[in-house]
Amino acid sequence: MKFLIWLSTECGTLNEVISALKSQGNEVGVLLVQDGVFLTDKGCPHAQDMIDLKVPMYALKAHAEERGIMDRMIGDAKLVEYPEIVDIMMEQYDKIISM
Repeated sequence: MKFLIWLSTECGTLNEVISALKSQGNEVGVLLVQDGVFLTDKGCPHAQDMIDLKVPMYALKAHAEERGIMDRMIGDAKLVEYPEIVDIMMEQYDKIISM
């Protein structure tokens, strides 16, 4: 089963949730929207934690642009547009967990 975690704010339990899902043999991805995109900012103290998760990470480009972090984002985050989010949610993952 493939799970996509929709994250709109910082979440201290993200690592626990991902670890639990992966330990059961599931594939996991993270979609960062709204203020969640700050987790991809190189200046964020949690940016390295996001890299260490070793899961596909998607960040909504419009929200990163609105927050002025486009030139400071970690390289592991794939910038996506609204139409891509629909494809990611409907075609690439089986279940979505909103946090």
